Amino acid sequence: MAANIGGVLNEDLRKCINSCKLLVVGAGGIGCELLKNLVLTGFEDIDLIDLDTIDVSNLNRQFLFRKEHVGKSKAQVAKQSVLQYNPDAKIQAYHDSIMGAKYGVDFFKRFNLVLNALDNRAARNHVNRMCLAADRPLIESGSAGYLGQVTVIKKGLTECYECQPKPPQKTFPGCTIRNTPSEPIHCIVWAKHLFNQLFGEDDPDQDVSPDTEDPELAGKIQLLSALESKSKSDAIGGIERKSTRGWAQETGYDTKKLFCKLFCDDIKYLLSMENLWKKRRPPTPLDWDSLPDTGNNNKRYLIV
Repeated sequence: MAANIGGVLNEDLRKCINSCKLLVVGAGGIGCELLKNLVLTGFEDIDLIDLDTIDVSNLNRQFLFRKEHVGKSKAQVAKQSVLQYNPDAKIQAYHDSIMGAKYGVDFFKRFNLVLNALDNRAARNHVNRMCLAADRPLIESGSAGYLGQVTVIKKGLTECYECQPKPPQKTFPGCTIRNTPSEPIHCIVWAKHLFNQLFGEDDPDQDVSPDTEDPELAGKIQLLSALESKSKSDAIGGIERKSTRGWAQETGYDTKKLFCKLFCDDIKYLLSMENLWKKRRPPTPLDWDSLPDTGNNNKRYLIV
């Protein structure tokens, strides 16, 4: 398929595409579409980096991933999937953070072009600065709801990503606020999602819990029996799944069970994915019986 698309390009442009070395940062919603378009156009020398693992909630839009890929590296799976479009492509996948020390200016100088497919501003700022320091063009892209935008950034020719002040971020990726929050605002947004999931309009696609019964991780972790009550409402790999709302209703919104699920069992599950915490501070599960006791009808309150 790549050869057919490349056939509509003139000879000089086709040679330029074939010899161009690209760096793609991010293998999520935009990254999957971007990788597919690149290899079908004829780009064959691509480095891909992404820190995240695949979650069930990714499957409705990140089309390079399937149910059997849940729990695996996005970068590694995206590489294998996109090679089906062009088996001749040479793709190097890194399951790592682009903000790591080893991905400095010298690393960026290896590429003719850098393409961003990120979902957070800190990483975008970092890649922007690296490209300026290495004097490499950057194609910056992003989306919010149904809106998308793309910008070409070239040192000395255009303004950079940070040249214009950005409005406060109003939306956040669900996988970030649910699995790897790094800012106070992430926890606030998660709390709002949690309240709505438990008591507001029911939306199974916005479940606040990690998918604790991913087939890929089944058998790798042994949590409490409460694990059988978590996850989505459909069946994947023969495992019956329930939304947080459905499970909470079945328990009669039992305070202790809710607390143990959200702040202990779910956290233990996330800790089982060791790659998430190589560059991050891991969370600490909370124990219900260790919370301060007010002495008022044995009610306990979490003090932050």
